[in-house]
Amino acid sequence: KNRTFWGVTGAYALYYVCRMAMAVVKQPLIDADILSAAQLGIIGSAFYFVYAAGKFANGFIADYCNIRRFMATGLLVSTVVNLLMGLLGLARGWWNLPSGLLFFIFTLVWGVNGFCQSMGAPPGVISLSRWLPLDRRGTYYSILSATPYLGKSLSVFFLGLVVGWIGWEYGFIFSAIAGVTGSAIILVFVSDTPESEGLPSVQELSGE
Repeated sequence: KNRTFWGVTGAYALYYVCRMAMAVVKQPLIDADILSAAQLGIIGSAFYFVYAAGKFANGFIADYCNIRRFMATGLLVSTVVNLLMGLLGLARGWWNLPSGLLFFIFTLVWGVNGFCQSMGAPPGVISLSRWLPLDRRGTYYSILSATPYLGKSLSVFFLGLVVGWIGWEYGFIFSAIAGVTGSAIILVFVSDTPESEGLPSVQELSGE
């Protein structure tokens, strides 16, 4: 129980690192005259439109999935998106890619990231119902729902240091490193149900 809960909680915090890179690199992109504020607004809108649709759909989908695989898949694909964006930024400097092409690809893949990011919360909430009795879910939910904001604030701070030190491209690359770490945490620590580990259901354990 505790292993799965803290695995989900830690991974969910790292989900936020993979969505915060764009917020951190916006100003450097504008200052370098790579993308305009309007273009960055479109990229951000693509993320949130798809994120909203994904939040609606993935709650239904996650109910019928192995939450360990579902949550890890979302974070792994989000990791790939961040890595791709960082590498595209480096490639722009090496091969002088046009800003228009960068804008188009960023809009597309950041929209994909929006869908992947919507795959974090549903399995986290489902894990509470699968592993915890009713009288303890509120306490654990408060921890789960608060942790991402700590992760968000720390990621902005550390990604800001990285971007200021070695460039905006590495904001995405370091986000990808966080995503790989979070995916590993899910695969190592999170279990789908007590039954999948050879244990009785939480209802049996708690007498509900």
